[in-house]
Amino acid sequence: MGARGTWLVVGVVATVVAAVVSLGEVGGSSARLSDSASTSDGPVVVTSGSASLTLDALALPADPLYPGLTLRGPVTATNTGTVGLSLGVAAATVTSVHADTAPVPALLLGLGTATSATDGRAGRAASVWSGTATDRPAAASAPTSVVLAAGESRTLCVSVAMGDDGRSTSQGLGDLALALRLTGTQV
Repeated sequence: MGARGTWLVVGVVATVVAAVVSLGEVGGSSARLSDSASTSDGPVVVTSGSASLTLDALALPADPLYPGLTLRGPVTATNTGTVGLSLGVAAATVTSVHADTAPVPALLLGLGTATSATDGRAGRAASVWSGTATDRPAAASAPTSVVLAAGESRTLCVSVAMGDDGRSTSQGLGDLALALRLTGTQV
C-alpha cells in the first residue's frame, strides 16, 4: 500500500469519525450560551431578608400535676423578620429543684396551634409536635407544620401531661422548670 492508499484510509476513517460525532448530537440537544452585563452605573448590591422570631412569656397553670392531667398554656409567636419562617422544636428540657430527676421523663410535652389563647387553654389546639424531654430532636430541629409569614403572629399552645401510668416516684418533685426551644427556619 502506497502513500496514496494510506491517505485514502486516513480520509475514510476521518469521515467515519466525523459522521459518528455528528450523528451522536442528532438525538440529544446541546447549546453553547454566553452572556455578559455591564455594571457601569456602579456596584451591584444584593440584599437578603432577616429572620427574627419573638415569643411571649408562657404561663402554665400552677395546678399540681398528677397522672392523667394535662396543663396547657398559650404563647404568641411573632415573625418580626422580613422572610417567612418555618417553626421547629429544637429541644425540650424539664428540670427539678431536686437532685433526682429520674421520673421527669414521664412528662409528655406538646405544641399546637389555636385560634385564640382561650382555645389553647381549653385544649382546642391542633397538635403540631409532641415528645418528651428525653427525645432526641433532629440535628437542626424537629419540623412542625407552622409557617409564619413576615410580620405574622400565631397563637401556640404548650401542653405538659403526665401519662396515666405515671410512676409514684413522680410525687414530691416540687417546682419543675420546662424549656421548649423553638426555631425559625427561612422558607
